Amino acid sequence: MAHYFASDIHLRDDHPERDERFRRFLEVLEPTDSLVIAGDLCDFWMGARKSDRRLAEYPSLRALAEFRSAGGSLAILPGNHDHWLQPFYRDTMGATLLHEPVDLVVEGLRLRLVHGHLLGARRLWKAGMESHAFFRAFGLLPAPFARPLDRVLTWKNERGLVADEERHLAVYRTYAASCRDIADLVVIGHVHRAVDETGSRTHPRLIVLGGWQYRSSYLRIDEAGATFRVIPDGPATAGQATTDTPAPGLPAASNSGTNARTTPLAAACGPPRTTLDDPR
Repeated sequence: MAHYFASDIHLRDDHPERDERFRRFLEVLEPTDSLVIAGDLCDFWMGARKSDRRLAEYPSLRALAEFRSAGGSLAILPGNHDHWLQPFYRDTMGATLLHEPVDLVVEGLRLRLVHGHLLGARRLWKAGMESHAFFRAFGLLPAPFARPLDRVLTWKNERGLVADEERHLAVYRTYAASCRDIADLVVIGHVHRAVDETGSRTHPRLIVLGGWQYRSSYLRIDEAGATFRVIPDGPATAGQATTDTPAPGLPAASNSGTNARTTPLAAACGPPRTTLDDPR
């Protein structure tokens, strides 16, 4: 049995390579495994412009539901792109919804999990675009208008990407340091650069899960410890990572002296439910 954590897959129709990467990853998972998606499984574009029925027919989302119905544990922490898809994730995908911050104990390791967009580094204009009103309006916007708007937003994000990532990472490091008494690992999404920074006695290990736009990356925790894997695009599977960063001698986990809420991962993910054929 293994526990997997991934984030920022950003599934959308016009990027089928993301769907292919995610399906390759899901094919390796066993029914006894658990998977936590730490936000932005679906991109804003697809979430706003597809009905629940059409979303359920998307290949990798169907594969994810099949993993769940076969006995796998699935939990989703909504991000800034898919916050309004929570009913779909719960009712159609059969996922357990998580609300940040999430504190888990996994194979004896204390883990603090957040998506990362609420830690204080995002621009105000981006926060405004996360409202339900904007989500609904974008879904109703005719494609000839929606696609140029999407291209403008993508261009704006890419133009200041490096500075934006560095600003977020500085906030993430400060946040991780503040969790030193309650966590051995601090796991965050949102930033698409995969990062693994070794912990110390005064600073827990920080893992930024990274995006799936150009590669795959995920955290695996089992009885041997925690390993962060980054896989370049291609036929590699979950067992064929090219960059492995195993747990760097983390201290033994202890719940004493902490006021954090800690939950065994199996309890957080809940019992298996079969909802693949939900007709909505």
